[in-house]
Amino acid sequence: MTGSMVYRLRVSAADDPHMVKFRQAMNSLQSIQDSRGYNHIAGLHGVPGWYCWHHQTSRRSPVQARLFLPWHRAYLWWLEQAMQDQVAGTALPWWDWTRDRKIPNAYAARRVDNAHNPLFNFRMRVPSARPPINRNTQRDPAQLRLARLPTADQINAVRKEPDWPSFSDALQNYHDHVHGWVGGDMRNTATAGFDPVFYAHHAMIDRIWYLWQVEHGNGGIPIELLDLELMPFGKRVRDVLDVQTLGYEYAATVVNVDVNGEKNG
Repeated sequence: MTGSMVYRLRVSAADDPHMVKFRQAMNSLQSIQDSRGYNHIAGLHGVPGWYCWHHQTSRRSPVQARLFLPWHRAYLWWLEQAMQDQVAGTALPWWDWTRDRKIPNAYAARRVDNAHNPLFNFRMRVPSARPPINRNTQRDPAQLRLARLPTADQINAVRKEPDWPSFSDALQNYHDHVHGWVGGDMRNTATAGFDPVFYAHHAMIDRIWYLWQVEHGNGGIPIELLDLELMPFGKRVRDVLDVQTLGYEYAATVVNVDVNGEKNG
């Protein structure tokens, strides 16, 4: 709805209303074969686009900069906008792996309501990859010996870090552990963006950054980062610092908030 804000909620049971809406939007998006569809958007992260920023580098830029958090926030926003084009009011759910110490059931079930579950896997189609990719995404959770899901104590400690570079680097390291723990295609930067659970994981990372911003503000972000472009989303770092300007918030219940401040349950 124009003039309203979506609220990102925790991943929950597959039949919860916000999960049903999200799954409907994902199903629609996965069926689109052009640049509006899931296959294309997923391919912006690794193959074939390689726009992603990890550990201060991107294959698309000679610059070295801490753009991991801003770039992925723009990326989630881009996907969420595409999903809202399919199902109005859709919001990305976040997987709280500090509490849910396994792949959430909504993503682990092969079928929901006697139909294929679009959150279980996705058939990647990247003919330009070498070798070409045309297969379903796969997971192999808890098989990498050194990868552990972060604990609440670890994340709470990171949130207390007032220094932006230290916070960003520490959170990214915990982010890496989740990718390694999920395994399969999530362990490979080239294919991670095709697994639907990628976005639930990164919504959790974005939420942690949001909570850090509530506590510490944005003053620690180096001024030289603010005007760096977050390709290919038409945004700069300064454009993604306030989640409300991007049209979403994090909450525990579904509430639509009108731009004039009127709330509708």
